[in-house]
Amino acid sequence: MAGDKKVKVKKAGSGGGVMGLVSKSLAILSALAGTALLAGLYDTMHLGLGELLHGFSIVPVSIFGLGAILAVVLSPKPAAVTAAAADEARLDALVEFQSKAASRFSALQNQIDSFSGQDQAALLEENRALKAELDAIHQAEREKVGGEMEALRLRNEELERQIREWASQAVGKAVRGEEVPAMKAA
Repeated sequence: MAGDKKVKVKKAGSGGGVMGLVSKSLAILSALAGTALLAGLYDTMHLGLGELLHGFSIVPVSIFGLGAILAVVLSPKPAAVTAAAADEARLDALVEFQSKAASRFSALQNQIDSFSGQDQAALLEENRALKAELDAIHQAEREKVGGEMEALRLRNEELERQIREWASQAVGKAVRGEEVPAMKAA
């Protein structure tokens, strides 16, 4: 897409380019000079190095001092500063992306709404017709169930009447000492 910016971010652990290389070189040189100074501290006369190191000792001392100071001064930015700058750049890119995505989503939603406006009216009318048909089916079912319930209620009343008649006849026969016949299923 035209106009998109690419965010260039250094890695947090990068050495800092040329200055990092110079700083590391000076630190190594300083460490070597310090090693030579420590070697000079020991009694090296029995090795025959006393005369060699005597005139040469000013060079390692000056290299050690200068290298140590410059290594500290020229060291690259700490990783936390570099990482904070990278995080800020990523955050800016993310905010810009979210803004673009929200505007594109809104435009797409408006386009979909314009396409579906006519279909929406047709679907609402079909929905109303289906609701009316469903209500009619429900009403017919209610009437059918109500009719069946009324028929069952009448049948129940008839059976209760028959049970009462049988019970009164059975009690009368039992009191008279006659045999009571079993009730016949209706």
